[in-house]
Amino acid sequence: MRVTDNRSAFFGLVATIFVSGTGIGSLLPILPLYLRERGASYALVGVIVGAALIAQAIGQWPAGIMAERVGARTMMIAGLLLAAAASVAFILPLPVPWLIGLRFVQGLGFAAVIPAQLAAVAEVVPRERLGRAYGWLFGAQQAGFIGGPAIGGLLAVFGRWAVFAITGIALLAAAGVVAVTLRDLGRHAVAADEESDLEARPAARVRNAVIAVATLSVGLGLLIGIYDVIWSLYMRSRGASDPVIGLSFTFFALPLLVATPLAGWISDRWDRRWLAMASIVLGSLMGPIYPFLNSIPVIFFVGLFEGALWAFSSPAMNSFLMDHVVLRRAEAQGIVGTAMSTATAIGSLVGGALFALGVAVPFIAAAAAGVVFALAAVPALLAAGGGRALARASSY
Repeated sequence: MRVTDNRSAFFGLVATIFVSGTGIGSLLPILPLYLRERGASYALVGVIVGAALIAQAIGQWPAGIMAERVGARTMMIAGLLLAAAASVAFILPLPVPWLIGLRFVQGLGFAAVIPAQLAAVAEVVPRERLGRAYGWLFGAQQAGFIGGPAIGGLLAVFGRWAVFAITGIALLAAAGVVAVTLRDLGRHAVAADEESDLEARPAARVRNAVIAVATLSVGLGLLIGIYDVIWSLYMRSRGASDPVIGLSFTFFALPLLVATPLAGWISDRWDRRWLAMASIVLGSLMGPIYPFLNSIPVIFFVGLFEGALWAFSSPAMNSFLMDHVVLRRAEAQGIVGTAMSTATAIGSLVGGALFALGVAVPFIAAAAAGVVFALAAVPALLAAGGGRALARASSY
């Protein structure tokens, strides 16, 4: 079965991740406030917010396996519908402890979507353009995360309920886009020029590719989890106000939005293995610089540079993985997603305690995690090889 360059399906995926990213982003600044207004303690707020992340850690690998059986399109639609229903259900006058389960269900919905979505890209885009495709995908995600909080703040003027209602509608719209644009998405589609790879490519290379990307994802997840908890605390220690703290997140995300498509284009021309590794190592090493900074403008500038470095990691890692995995792509993405989400949850749990030991401690720990796991991935990266797309690019 030939994989065609299906532009409508690909841009349907881009639209879906933008719409869902905007919906998720709109909840970020509102959910903790809503929970506090409902009487939840600070500790319970953390549990409820983190329940979705735990659900993603638990659910992505099984969801990837299920997507191989029912199809990526069906899995995406089901996950988006589940997440939409859970989002709207927050409006109901449920006891606050029940919201833990509701947030967990919402996380399971997103867990169903992510592996199928990432795997579907490889079924509608030729292998030699996977880097650019994932660049567009993650650029759209960043655009949603940037615009979502602002939209959530505006909607909250009409009441907290409006944010949850519109988020649910946005996720329903995303499910509709998937249903229409991915109508012809096949299951286990294999391009004609890839069929020989199924026999010629040793299973060990495929396995090593999955191990390598999962290992890189653990380091990246630990770093993200730590930063999610301590960044606002760090900015406050430097005298930043609430609006400035919010602006710092936007300044970090902007280079990700701008540079990710370029990073994807470069991923199709350079060895994706070392591009991903270099992005993670260099991005990680930026962290220990922050404790020495006291000027807010300088912190913003360093954040812009750091964001540009991180932009190369996701396109390179995902295109490298999907270039190697021909069958069971959703399961491979589920394994990697589980590794990332689990590590992010662990990083979030220890981030606050590390900050209590000193401002520099979490930045050093996060940098060490990124570098150590990047180095740990080297044997598997070497064993996996550069991939078919790299061989093609070098022959032009």
